[in-house]
Amino acid sequence: MDGDSVMMTISDLQRSITDLSAILHQSVKVDHLLTLTDHNAVLQHAKFSVPARTEGYTVDDNARALVFLSRAQERWKIPTLELQRKLLSFMLQMQHQDGRFHNVMNFSQEIADEASVGDHLGRAIWSAGAVINSPGPKGIRDCARTIFDKALPWAIRSTSPRTRAYACLGIYERLNAEPNEPNLLSNLRSFADSFVAAYCQNQTCDWSWFENILTYDNPRLSEALLVAYKSLRDEEYRNIAEESLLFLTKIQTVDEIFVPIGNRGWYVKGKSRATYDQQPIEPGGMIEAATLAYSITGSKEYEEIIRKALGWFIGLNSKSVRVYDESSGGCFDGVTEEGLNENQGSESTLAFLLASESLIRNFPRD
Repeated sequence: MDGDSVMMTISDLQRSITDLSAILHQSVKVDHLLTLTDHNAVLQHAKFSVPARTEGYTVDDNARALVFLSRAQERWKIPTLELQRKLLSFMLQMQHQDGRFHNVMNFSQEIADEASVGDHLGRAIWSAGAVINSPGPKGIRDCARTIFDKALPWAIRSTSPRTRAYACLGIYERLNAEPNEPNLLSNLRSFADSFVAAYCQNQTCDWSWFENILTYDNPRLSEALLVAYKSLRDEEYRNIAEESLLFLTKIQTVDEIFVPIGNRGWYVKGKSRATYDQQPIEPGGMIEAATLAYSITGSKEYEEIIRKALGWFIGLNSKSVRVYDESSGGCFDGVTEEGLNENQGSESTLAFLLASESLIRNFPRD
């Protein structure tokens, strides 16, 4: 471990949120993300902490990496511009001429799937918006703007809540660079209104959610309405975002610890929820959404949600295992019924890095 690094402990969760942020900043390393990045892009998987080259690359993971890199320059020593250019080049190659995206490339740099509209397209829009909102050179931002403009019409046509949620995050990022752009605001409102409609359709006295199932990366749906509220100041967006986020927290809190919905069956309304396998994208997304909610409301309730979700990464989980590995800077791929999934893939590592960056940025210690 680097001399400047520290190991965050469960007892640190009791510190003030600004002190917790400072300790987290000292604990987080970007080494494993750099290890996973080769001449072409960010590799998808690892065997333990060693990159698994045969598994190739995905737009999903490289989009996440671009979002992180666009925000991380001021906090970690990373060759940001070099990496942004590399990953944007990958995104250009993966975008079909009609604006849709392929998602998977094998290690021989052969595209391995058909162009489609899915989560990966929404994440590509999110990453392009983040690059547009970054302090990089004009050429990099213009490239990202081209990717964004070609992909957005497909997200508008999509009925997938997560594709639309990631697109909302991308629009919000771009609005920070291009405020009051009428087409962006109109599209953001359209997406947000679709979440309101879905919520009203599925909500009952004991179910405050946008779908009749809880699956993966759930907090992004609430976060999408929070960013819509910040841009459009529609109180209905804020109210539903908070109601849904608090419902999600209640469902995923068991014996006062954070227990993400498991991917072996998820949680269908009216049925039993799955406990395993638990994936880092859920607590990671919860930290980001709760941090945003706290910045809007100032409610201590969200501060406690942040602590619980962060605790999951450092041992306060249903198996009492550390999921973040300070020695490598990687994050293990999840908590299973048997214990820890010891592989350190890019999705897991970037879930922790994105969450950490959000907390550190929003709770600086003076």
